[in-house]
Amino acid sequence: MRRQRTPEIGWGRSRFLVARKRGRVVGYARGYLPTGDNAHLVTGEVVVDERRRGRGIGTALLRHAVRQADRDTAEASWVSAGSEGERWATARGFAVVSSLTLQHLVLTGPLPEPGEVPAGYRLAHWTGRAPEDLLDAYADALNTTKDQPMGDSAIELATYTPDRVRQEEDTLSAAGVDVWVVLALYGDEAAGVTVVHRTLSRPSVGHQRYTGVLPAHRGKGIGRLVKAHLLRRLTGIEIVETETNSANEHMRRINHSLGFTDRITTVDLCARTADLAL
Repeated sequence: MRRQRTPEIGWGRSRFLVARKRGRVVGYARGYLPTGDNAHLVTGEVVVDERRRGRGIGTALLRHAVRQADRDTAEASWVSAGSEGERWATARGFAVVSSLTLQHLVLTGPLPEPGEVPAGYRLAHWTGRAPEDLLDAYADALNTTKDQPMGDSAIELATYTPDRVRQEEDTLSAAGVDVWVVLALYGDEAAGVTVVHRTLSRPSVGHQRYTGVLPAHRGKGIGRLVKAHLLRRLTGIEIVETETNSANEHMRRINHSLGFTDRITTVDLCARTADLAL
């Protein structure tokens, strides 16, 4: 039940199960079978026509999906906190492991001032592929995302290497995804990064995928700095969306200072498939 906004290496293509009544689709399950560090996991979503709920359709879809997946653990994301979906999932054995605050910024008014770049630091920026001379630093910066709060989620975050960066760039390019990056450097070493993606299906919406600051450079405003500079480089974007772990109050405050507003809180749910009540 994990929603994939843009293609990611190791997650593969989505797989579907469909429930029909008299030839009409009344519900579906969409899942991903990750490889590598997440080969224990199936993630996805179950959706049932609201007029058909309460008849066991969702449970049947979930049962067939986890049997076909044959994975030890199932994780569901993007379920609205306190919603019917959360209640349905917990009744079947899922437990809430973390929550996310979804935020967005409408780029119609004056953009926030980025402030001064601290002494000794510099900013690099690009669209598409990272310059070869910045590739190592970019990979180092992306690995700061492994520090983000994940609660008890079963998902293992990727470790970036230059090769993995290039593979992901090729995957995104093949899918027609636009990429904007601002990288903060201290000398030649990475200090912080932020990345925005835009998909073909939502050409006016940018999705902020990564923002991170390396531990040695925290407390200097680098996170806000790179995000503010990136907002000024986006073209053709009307809305920027992002999601932040609800426990990450520091990043949420940064986003609020840039004009982001909270839209909804969602929960991640996780269960051992053997323990699900199906």
